[in-house]
Amino acid sequence: MILQSYCIQLLSPNYDEGSFAAYGASILKREGNKDIVRFDSKLPITALNMIPRAVEQIIHPGLTKNSEVSDIISGRYVSLLAAILLSLVIYYWSDKLYGKNAGLFSFFIYLISPNFLAHGIFVSSDIFACLFMTLCLLYLWKYCREKKTKDFVLMSLFTSMALISKFSMVHLLLIIPALLILNFLFLKNGTEHRRFFTRKGFLLFLSFLFINWFVISAAHLFYGMFLPLNDYHFMSSTFAGIQSLFHFAGNYLFIPLPSSYISSMDAVMYFDHIGGGVPGSLNGPPYILGMNSVHGFWYYYFVVLFYKLPIPVLILIVLLLFVAFKKDFISSFPKNEMFLLLPAIYFLIYMNFFYSTQVGIRHIMIIFPLLYVSFGSIFRYLMPRVSGYLLPLLVVFQLVSVSFYFPHFLPYTNELIPDRKLAYKKIADTNICYGEGAVYLKKYLEKNKDAVYLPDKPTAGKVVMEVNEMLDLNIQTMGKYDWARNLTPVDAIQSQYLVFNVSKEQADSLLKIHP
Repeated sequence: MILQSYCIQLLSPNYDEGSFAAYGASILKREGNKDIVRFDSKLPITALNMIPRAVEQIIHPGLTKNSEVSDIISGRYVSLLAAILLSLVIYYWSDKLYGKNAGLFSFFIYLISPNFLAHGIFVSSDIFACLFMTLCLLYLWKYCREKKTKDFVLMSLFTSMALISKFSMVHLLLIIPALLILNFLFLKNGTEHRRFFTRKGFLLFLSFLFINWFVISAAHLFYGMFLPLNDYHFMSSTFAGIQSLFHFAGNYLFIPLPSSYISSMDAVMYFDHIGGGVPGSLNGPPYILGMNSVHGFWYYYFVVLFYKLPIPVLILIVLLLFVAFKKDFISSFPKNEMFLLLPAIYFLIYMNFFYSTQVGIRHIMIIFPLLYVSFGSIFRYLMPRVSGYLLPLLVVFQLVSVSFYFPHFLPYTNELIPDRKLAYKKIADTNICYGEGAVYLKKYLEKNKDAVYLPDKPTAGKVVMEVNEMLDLNIQTMGKYDWARNLTPVDAIQSQYLVFNVSKEQADSLLKIHP
């Protein structure tokens, strides 16, 4: 926590923290009329990040600020708290499944995960989605084992908290019933199988709906509740199609959810459908392995995981695949591992094959806690010699690998990319640069007065380019810096800003192609 506090103070606000903070503050100010254009996919969970600012305002009623930076810095500590809570959840679940040693192993693998060290401190919804989805699935597992109403209610509550964190969490509304059905189908006790289809089961279902409806509505301040379907102006083909289908009765079909939630979901679906790098897009076209594509790549997250996960974690995934074929694991799967691995596989397939907004590993991080918990199974199902010697070595390997990036973990890539300044040839966007490293750029430019940052045209001398700008990932500047794309960097600032020595001959030649 002390080390992360240092990182919180050091790193610049990233490109999205300002809008996350502003929307969170608007919720605390009870401003229910959401600006969909400005806040698009932002959800109310980031109001938690703005609690320190709200407390500060209560203590000093007349307080005004000219900059949001201090509010973002203080709000990061709330995200850090969520990250710490997630570590305890991972330990608890792995311990319950596989024992204390396995729990500690899962715990330490999470603690030294470079992606959580990076994104777990930002003012954003990413860490909250990871926390609440993991809690949701944990209590679903507990309910299926013990059939306690308390566990079902907690599962419902954590589902609702996930739903106000990220729109991808809507898929839990498919995953949860699927896991329940599969679990009941695997039960050998007919009485247990029938129990869910009783009056109590129906009441639990109603309680699930009510808790999720209430939390979503309250988080959006009950704004625009029960608007008629025909009053909406949808952008996505899905919602527009539904509206058209029921247009004859649309004046009488009242949507029992906040209009800001529905309109934001519609906007997210629309922008994902049109892809990146086209008129109206929010981002440039997704990028991987030196290529851009409007609608992304089916293998995007496979490549990102290959380079962004520490090698020990890749080894653990291979070991987990080996363990999965053991008889004891197979017999345990319907009661235990199913709740970890099926959601992880679902999201991995969805994000790769059906999701166009491929902007970085942070969108797939929701599956990592489930994998970390499942790594505990290696302690139980592999030979003691393997688990007793190999696994601690993997922890040490990962610790050493990650420590080289302290205190700036976001641009982490594993040893499969030996030259950090060439990491951009494999991956980019928020995988490498999210704007949080601006403090390092500032120091470099102060020390190198002759360096020119983002020149509008080919320029001789020492030139510094931001990776995402050069690779057309900023929709506002697409094509502007194409002239630098084929140059070879001589240095890099934290893998995020590339340094080129451009000769006069090179500059003159490039000017002929890119006047």
